[in-house]
Amino acid sequence: MTAAASIFLEAGDFAVGRCSVCGRDVLTYPDGSGPEESTVRRCLHCDQSIRGELRWVDVGDLEVLGYAVETDGQGGGCVSCSTSGCATKPSK
Repeated sequence: MTAAASIFLEAGDFAVGRCSVCGRDVLTYPDGSGPEESTVRRCLHCDQSIRGELRWVDVGDLEVLGYAVETDGQGGGCVSCSTSGCATKPSK
């Protein structure tokens, strides 16, 4: 595990919200295009704006949501990625 991964995992909090497009609770990321207090959170999978309440979960709670975090240097990610459940957007 890299030092950056270690710091990331030790932070422990991941923002999760309900995505209307994906139809499930997903990890989110901050859009970053507005003032910090009004930053929009987006779905990690489809970039849909997440409306409603966010909840903050620890790394140990991610598996229940369908994510896996591996710390042996092999990477990690969404369990559905290996079955093509996730799609990447082509670069513009």
